[in-house]
Amino acid sequence: MPKLLVLALGMILSAAGLLAGDLTITSQVTGKGALAKDGSQVQYLSATRMRVNHAGSKTDSLVDYGQEVIYSIDHGKKVTTKFTFKDMQETMQALEDQMAGMPEMVTKMMFGDVSEVKVEQLGPDTVMGRPCKKVRITLGKMVEDLSVDPSLQFPIKDYAKSMAMLNRAPGPMGALFKRVYQETAKLKGVPLRTRITGLMGMDVTTEATAIASTPIPDSIWALPAGYALKDGGKEMKESLKGKR
Repeated sequence: MPKLLVLALGMILSAAGLLAGDLTITSQVTGKGALAKDGSQVQYLSATRMRVNHAGSKTDSLVDYGQEVIYSIDHGKKVTTKFTFKDMQETMQALEDQMAGMPEMVTKMMFGDVSEVKVEQLGPDTVMGRPCKKVRITLGKMVEDLSVDPSLQFPIKDYAKSMAMLNRAPGPMGALFKRVYQETAKLKGVPLRTRITGLMGMDVTTEATAIASTPIPDSIWALPAGYALKDGGKEMKESLKGKR
């Protein structure tokens, strides 16, 4: 489960956009906490698929929205793990049922009050020489600062809704993710710099170093040859059965 939550947080930097052409964003990730895998990151986005390659952690994530499936690719172990949206949603629901009895005081200590969100416009900023608008979103203990380039658009239609469905998490974490997606969906443009602080000791900055709007080659969407393929959904369900 931690890998799924890390993946969800990793993708939280993206915002909803109107339908546009393919987009490739190369970034540098630095910081501490769950996402502190210092190194380069490349995010490939089309209208129906997304892939994020993390050089620091030697793992990639490939999402096919049309097939409703996500692949987690571990280059160190040479293993590709498959999760269907359906399996992930069912697993999250089972976890939520297990967490139903958690005292509210405990959840607030971990995540803060996720029922209220604060959005602040912090003025102009510049990333890679491109004019941006700086926005701060505060939700519970998490603070997300985004420098958004309004001249760019993400190609995935209704990106925030897809992300909320894909990255559903149990309990307060799920509520936090859902609210963040709702707020980022209102932003017009693409974040070129994102800093996330305050959540589980995190202080992670992702800053774009290169942007391309050329068509993404089909080879980018291919799974690596010779890697073992695991059914992650089945493993998660079996793990939950063992905890009952």
